[in-house]
Amino acid sequence: MLPADDQPALPVAVEPVIEVRAPLIAVRADDVFVFHDPCVLGTRLNVAVRAGGQAEAYAAACAARAEIDRLDSVFNWRDPASEISLLNQAGKFQASIDLFAVVSAAERWREISGGVVSGRMGILLDRWRALVAPDRGEMALLASEIGAADAGLDATTRTVTRPEIVRFDLDALAKGYIVDRALASAMSIAGVAGAMVDIGGDIRCTGDGPYDGCWRIGLADPLSTFDNAPLAAEFDLRDAAIATSGCGPRDVGVDGRVQSATLDPRTGWPIAHQRSATAIAPSAMEADALATAMLVMTPDDARELVARLPGVSARVTDPQGVQRFGAVQPHWVEYAPQQPAQGAPSLWKQGWYANITFEAPPKDMRREIAFRSPYVVIWVSDMADKPVRTLLLIGRYKEWHEGNHIWWRQNRAKVDSYFAGRSMSTRGSGTYKVFWDGIDDGGGSVPAGKYRIHVETSRESGGHEHRVLDLDFSRPKGFEAELPINAKSGGLLVSFEKF
Repeated sequence: MLPADDQPALPVAVEPVIEVRAPLIAVRADDVFVFHDPCVLGTRLNVAVRAGGQAEAYAAACAARAEIDRLDSVFNWRDPASEISLLNQAGKFQASIDLFAVVSAAERWREISGGVVSGRMGILLDRWRALVAPDRGEMALLASEIGAADAGLDATTRTVTRPEIVRFDLDALAKGYIVDRALASAMSIAGVAGAMVDIGGDIRCTGDGPYDGCWRIGLADPLSTFDNAPLAAEFDLRDAAIATSGCGPRDVGVDGRVQSATLDPRTGWPIAHQRSATAIAPSAMEADALATAMLVMTPDDARELVARLPGVSARVTDPQGVQRFGAVQPHWVEYAPQQPAQGAPSLWKQGWYANITFEAPPKDMRREIAFRSPYVVIWVSDMADKPVRTLLLIGRYKEWHEGNHIWWRQNRAKVDSYFAGRSMSTRGSGTYKVFWDGIDDGGGSVPAGKYRIHVETSRESGGHEHRVLDLDFSRPKGFEAELPINAKSGGLLVSFEKF
């Protein structure tokens, strides 16, 4: 499967989802249907379709999924029979339209970005995938030789001439290209008025969205690795794409420090700074490339690059703050950083929180064209089962009332406010990480004490399970507790720790 972003690729762990706190593709229309699949291209897929009925919406979602599967056979370098694997075994190769388009785009971005975006890093990335930090000088020399190699592209015959030192790894652009093509497939279905495709936080939307014709996209806190991180900004996009690259669970330990999983193609070494970049562009492939460039470049170089590219914007976050480049989008709202609620109990103020990891049921990790994932909701209640905070929602929203009826009965009046589509750095498939910091759904703090973590799971094909974990958050003392993985509802690991 295709991993997201250009990475030294340690094992992928966790990525984006439908969440809580503030809307993202806030579903404000009755004709918006949302589909989710936890295992697509090594990450997660969300498709939102605005259509006259569920049948048309489902057909559009399946068309998008079929196109994703088709293109996976082109760009999946892990598959020795994929087209990119065949290219990397040949000196000259006649490529398909899709492969030639992305190789050409990668070479073009390498030129206009001054070498900070590259599709040539296969050998460099393999050195890091060996899980042993290579020699820095050797990596710099190898990167220099790769950058200087003369790869040929003949657009007339779609022939790629590949020097031996170059092995193409197109992940930094291919995921965006696949998003673009999947969206076009969804929009080709009769009766579809608009759609949004989100693969691992790379999002493109088009057509008639539910917010005055737009799709509202939320940006999760870029420096957080949690799936329910609070939103840092939101954007209304009409026919545009957004991608985020940066801090995440794939970051690596180098020389005793945690560094970005993104390599600088000029040095072959992970970028040293803690940074996250979000880019808005006409296509997902362009947004992918621009987000990667913003991550590697200096602020001055980033500003100069954005100024040369029409119709793009970027937002770069580091511990010192936020910098914005390019034109501000028509609806670009920055959220103030969350502050502890007034009167918050001292336990939460001291930085204690629950770290919750959900593992999807193993049999749901198969690849099927149909969307047969479980519908999962995780929430916190008091010991009398009064809801406190919804932490995670996964599933097609129009079916909550048929499946997860325990959560639904308590939350139906506010269900629309929970659904969102968000841009964040790519996580892996089947694993979701959320946190609870003692805040309820209304943004207020709750007393330290005993609470219940609920996991409710239902399926399209029938079946329902509701499991509960009673926990004591009354003392500043770390602990771990779990609901073991089972075939119906997955598993849950909870740790209480100080941040």
